Amino acid sequence: MYTFFLVLLSALASLIQIPVAGADFRFSAGIIVLIAGLIYNKKLKPIPTGIITGFAVCLVRVLSASVQGIENFDLLSYFLEVFFYLGYVLVFRLVVQKDDAIYGMPLVVGLSLSDFGGNALEYFIRLGAGYEDWNSTSLTSLLVAAFVRSVVIILAVYLAYLFTKRVLGKDMDNPLEFAKMAKE
Repeated sequence: MYTFFLVLLSALASLIQIPVAGADFRFSAGIIVLIAGLIYNKKLKPIPTGIITGFAVCLVRVLSASVQGIENFDLLSYFLEVFFYLGYVLVFRLVVQKDDAIYGMPLVVGLSLSDFGGNALEYFIRLGAGYEDWNSTSLTSLLVAAFVRSVVIILAVYLAYLFTKRVLGKDMDNPLEFAKMAKE
């Protein structure tokens, strides 16, 4: 049930677009919700959850465009967003969840690498499909977006943890404690 709500919230949050550093590049809040949910509940498998979320995001965006009466929306463009989610969760699984180094990578760095990996995969697939809409997006914009989104994810997880612990009164470990994340 948690997975269903996480996918649904992520898909709905993907409709919220946030501009980055005054550039044409904008990111959605969908990945923030997904990754915060994966960090908060470490029992979820990120790759299947990320793929399902990618398709849910595509579906919600198509439905939103239809409801808004947008007649000439590009279905393929919406579908290619699935590759961002796939790329993100693949790198997340390898870099964040499987980090078994003695000195673990800081979470913000791991999340930034995951974000950049997802954007890079989507970028190259879009170029291969003939889309030139990201030609004006700079590497700097992608890196700034990755870092900003990573910080927002960490803040969201921490606020959810505080809410659960202090308001709901549930005793739980801090999901941001990196050593515990790597061992599970």
